[in-house]
Amino acid sequence: MKARRDLPPRVYRKHGAFWHVAAQGDKRIWTRLCSIADGIPAMYRALADIETAEIQADTMPRMIADWLRDVGSRHSKKTQANDAYQTRAIAQAFAEFRACDIRPPHIVDFLKLLRDKPRTYNAYRAMLRELMRYAEERGLREPGSNPVDSLRTMTTKARRRYITDSELRRIKVGICYGKDGKRTPSGPMICCLVEMAYLTGQRASDLLRMEWSEIGKQGILFQPGKTLHSTGVEVLIGWTPRLEKLVARLRSFPNANLRHVFCKQDGQRYTYSGASTAWKRGTQRAGIPNTQFRDLRAKALTDVDERSGIIAAQRMGAHSTQAQTADYIRNKKAIKSTATR
Repeated sequence: MKARRDLPPRVYRKHGAFWHVAAQGDKRIWTRLCSIADGIPAMYRALADIETAEIQADTMPRMIADWLRDVGSRHSKKTQANDAYQTRAIAQAFAEFRACDIRPPHIVDFLKLLRDKPRTYNAYRAMLRELMRYAEERGLREPGSNPVDSLRTMTTKARRRYITDSELRRIKVGICYGKDGKRTPSGPMICCLVEMAYLTGQRASDLLRMEWSEIGKQGILFQPGKTLHSTGVEVLIGWTPRLEKLVARLRSFPNANLRHVFCKQDGQRYTYSGASTAWKRGTQRAGIPNTQFRDLRAKALTDVDERSGIIAAQRMGAHSTQAQTADYIRNKKAIKSTATR
């Protein structure tokens, strides 16, 4: 078995047949083209079919579809929705590219349209970097050739939004009552979700997964999804009169006998998009702009830090270090001090 000068690259004669050899990581994949007796034209026809298939597998849309299947499918439902949205835009922008042909200038041309949105810019940069990493893993790019590594991320301003107690009360009213002044069907349950988010300081995704079995004598046990595959830390939020009153209210709902705590009237568990939509409508009715559901976590940790110190806030937030907590709550409220004299 050896290559001959009269054969195309990666084509060999072996055991009376023409074979195509392709590298796949450290392995060599041998594909039979045809018998030598079939002749050179038959060999070229079979080779063309293989190379066409290789090009199709190498295109960005095909590779992105493979990534969604192999990697994205292991993400949470919320993350999968973000993945689908971002990869759709990337697949359209790079539809004519093969993974091996993408260079830093191509990435720059795509990202420059997002420069006025630093967070979005960084999110798409991160996705492109992950896709190029996957291309290397699949053998579609040379190792160490990720074109995104040389591009800097954009600096983002720390979010300073702090929801006051008064604003929170107004938002709850906006959630419970529609524009016509009548109570909304989902209002009471969403208000309970908002209250739970503030009292426990947990993320919306963890609250929506919350089950009745996690509510015990000592408090409510959370295992944050964000740390599930890293530190695996759990957070037990101890009882307070206000938290006990909230849980008692939740037990009074007709669907309190179901597995999950926060369910719709039809018994289905609330999705992140459904809860987020209800929150947005409530803030609009309350006339409170620039407010996100995740600001409730910031409010909770900031209030705990102010009342009990950063260690208590760190425990509630399930942060590994106080630096993480400090970054999370800084600039939310003005630091109080007194005059020099």
